[in-house]
Amino acid sequence: MYKKHPAGCLTFCLRTVPRRWASQYSFVPKHEPCQDGMLSQVQEFLDTTKRLFVLTGAGISTESGIPDYRSEGVGLYATSDRRPIQYKQFVDSSKARQRYWARNYMGWPRFSSVIPNTAHTCLTAWERSGKLACVVTQNVDRLHHKARTSNVLELHGRYCLLLCLTVCN
Repeated sequence: MYKKHPAGCLTFCLRTVPRRWASQYSFVPKHEPCQDGMLSQVQEFLDTTKRLFVLTGAGISTESGIPDYRSEGVGLYATSDRRPIQYKQFVDSSKARQRYWARNYMGWPRFSSVIPNTAHTCLTAWERSGKLACVVTQNVDRLHHKARTSNVLELHGRYCLLLCLTVCN
């Protein structure tokens, strides 16, 4: 649901995920519903704030079908023995690079077909209304771009862009 203040500017986007939807994603962490008082505080903040700077991480994408790393019981660390490759390991070991690229190749069809969720589209609506100045994300999933948010800074790069680590011709 979107609420607008009298001037028509989008001030709050509230999404409640019905349990039937959330349960289909086994990696959405268990959580308590927001209490009414908390939502009122968020609403008041949004009503009195002219422009927002938003920092996002893995939690925004779990409901799109991308697991986070650390959530208890459902994160990637809790459900598998896979870990992100470290830069030194990637650079020093051709075997590590082969494993990394093979895993990316196998996961590409699913990962690249994930679509933005309501949180992503809400940020886009805020941007279009002038409420949102910038999104800085730690995610590499490009879901902010798929939702058509334009002012996005990707701290860790993106899954679909490769850059040479040495001098390339």
